[in-house]
Amino acid sequence: MPAAAIVAGAALAVTAVGTAKTISSQNKMAKAQKQQYAYERQIQTNKSVRERRDAIRAARMTSGALIQTGENQGASNTSAALGGLGSIESQLNSNLSFLDTNTSLAGRAGEAAGRARSAQTAASNWGAVTNLGMAVFSASGGFNAGKKG
Repeated sequence: MPAAAIVAGAALAVTAVGTAKTISSQNKMAKAQKQQYAYERQIQTNKSVRERRDAIRAARMTSGALIQTGENQGASNTSAALGGLGSIESQLNSNLSFLDTNTSLAGRAGEAAGRARSAQTAASNWGAVTNLGMAVFSASGGFNAGKKG
């Protein structure tokens, strides 16, 4: 067996091992990124829950202060007091709706980023397979394989 064939065979074996390791590493990376996304999503959920709680607390405190002021002044059943309470409730609902929308959009953005990472990993894996195929093709002599000179 000629030395060139041995070298080509060894190079092909190294290429195959390298391709397998590349694919394995890329799959591990994708798994780690998926975990990272899950943690980031949990952080966003926690932040949203805290913001909702704070908005509700602020609305309740403001409502309580408005009711107390109305009682102290004997104007608790006036249109001004009732309108103020309605306004506080409306603002709270608006703020909660905004927070819900942001949470939903953050989740969708994260899911899209996850799909993009998965597609990128798949593309890299197929690129490694393609490179392996080209190495095998080249090592076998390419289109000139089997032709007599």
